[in-house]
Amino acid sequence: MKLAFIILCHKNPQQLCRLLRKLYHPNIDCYVHLDAKANINEWLEAMELPQVYFLSNRVSVNWAGYGTIQASLNGIAAVLDSGRHYGYLHLISAQDYPLVDATTIYEYFASRPDKQFLDLLPPEDLNKMMTKITSWHFEDLHMPGKYRVARILNKLLPKRRHPMRMKVYGGSLWWSLTQDCAAWCLDYVRKHPKLERFYKYTWGGDEFIYQTIIMNSPFKDSVENNYLRYIDWSEGNAHPKTFTMEDLPAILQSGQLLARKFDMEKYPALLDSIDETRTVIL
Repeated sequence: MKLAFIILCHKNPQQLCRLLRKLYHPNIDCYVHLDAKANINEWLEAMELPQVYFLSNRVSVNWAGYGTIQASLNGIAAVLDSGRHYGYLHLISAQDYPLVDATTIYEYFASRPDKQFLDLLPPEDLNKMMTKITSWHFEDLHMPGKYRVARILNKLLPKRRHPMRMKVYGGSLWWSLTQDCAAWCLDYVRKHPKLERFYKYTWGGDEFIYQTIIMNSPFKDSVENNYLRYIDWSEGNAHPKTFTMEDLPAILQSGQLLARKFDMEKYPALLDSIDETRTVIL
């Protein structure tokens, strides 16, 4: 069995290089989507690393916009177009970092075939964030007054309804899926253009689209509600905490395979400490 990591990145080329080296394994390939706004010439070192493939189909990614969804779909497409077969596809960002070595990651998934590792929010938490998709949002539009326009539209128009009458699920964007399940997601979006039209005007639609497709698919019974990542939302912001050295004990005790998010330029010693410590996986 082989594993494919789809990595979304936009900054810190050296941090990406460190991540890629940490993931190096004869049965692990990495597919990197670099934000179209980034200068490709700054990433040449990463492009030369073995078993690393940069996507040629790059899109501009705006925070909370549709670009994140499109970049992840392009990653799945690149994996499928490679002609290689993978047991699992893993979607991560370049600010993620493994808490264990690549062999441990490989063995973990090799011993657990045919499962989908996905984050699923409980109904009470999902209900609190439904306005992200039931209201109009224009995160990808670059025009003055777009937030004012959105407020007016949301006062005048009824709530937006999810297409195809699908039951909505939500959770974190990051996942580990079998190749068949990931291919199903890509094919479903391609066959239902209404989905793209709907999600282009959401806020953080990436927190809904994969969960909703998978939980309305033949793969729903294979889902494990555990995405195997340690992420700290305790600060109450719209983005997770960037770890500091003070977070090291919690990171190491999390029992997860990966964590996010890290900034090597600000806290380089943190990644060194993780590499020097053997983390116990729960």
